Amino acid sequence: MTSSREAPRAPQPAGTAALIFAAQRVGLGLASRIAPGIARRWVTHLFCTPPRHPHPPLEKEWIARSRSLTVDGPNGRIAAWRWAPDATVAAEAEAAGTAAPRRVLLMHGWGGRGTQLHAFIQPLLDAGYEVVALDGPAHGFSDSRYASMLHFARAIRAVVDHVGGVHGVIAHSLGGAATSLALAQGWVRAERVVTIAAPVDFDGYSRYFARQFNVSDAVRDAMQKHLERRLGFAWAELEGGRLAAQNATPALVVHDRGDKEVPFAAGERIAACWPGALLLPTERLGHRRILRDPAVVARAVEFMNAHRRALDRSPAAA
Repeated sequence: MTSSREAPRAPQPAGTAALIFAAQRVGLGLASRIAPGIARRWVTHLFCTPPRHPHPPLEKEWIARSRSLTVDGPNGRIAAWRWAPDATVAAEAEAAGTAAPRRVLLMHGWGGRGTQLHAFIQPLLDAGYEVVALDGPAHGFSDSRYASMLHFARAIRAVVDHVGGVHGVIAHSLGGAATSLALAQGWVRAERVVTIAAPVDFDGYSRYFARQFNVSDAVRDAMQKHLERRLGFAWAELEGGRLAAQNATPALVVHDRGDKEVPFAAGERIAACWPGALLLPTERLGHRRILRDPAVVARAVEFMNAHRRALDRSPAAA
């Protein structure tokens, strides 16, 4: 989401979903011309309503191995899970004098689930970290019908406060943008942050979204003004580079050069604006497979552990 020219390309709907999309596109195009107020409410509903996908079997296995948490958030109950390291591993980590709390939060993106980052759990446990993951508002098992970057940021704050702080955050896509917002606002403190495929341009994405649904510029502008009033932030304040520049937390910015949903230029901008951030470009991993890549996982865990000088080298991941 780097600009209106480089807006993410969401997967095209198929089958019944394609028919619904086509009907919505026709309806919104007509409403934009003859009933702009209705069109604004309709497109706002679509813009803030994420797809809610079920947890696949592998993720359910990780949930079964966790301690479930229910956290009261500003938009209802937040479902979260906690995994503790082996007692011996935890004791060794404590003896090594590492900073406390040794806890890492995993945050998913739009339409995702906390356990979507399951590939990070065991390596983090092996490194002596407690791991916490959550389903954002209107995602997975959490409450709410609507979501946004601000909803995500406030949910992150609620969960971090509930568990007593974190050492680091590993966050994907919109979760990465929300983490940057939470840090910039002082809602969350962390020693390390890893963003993966995070977007930067909320305004540009909204324009792409409006074009997809045949919504007029006037209706899109009305939607933006409505959401700015409702959320309490101007969209310009949520631009990823602007937020990154406000953060001093050491950051590793991971982004695939071939990401078709959030262009690589978004990762470049975040890394360029975030003081001292390291950019880890990858190849042929796309927007989601990157979450399961062993080299990416290993590098993220290394970043959580190592002094920055140990990572001051040219990153590469296959």
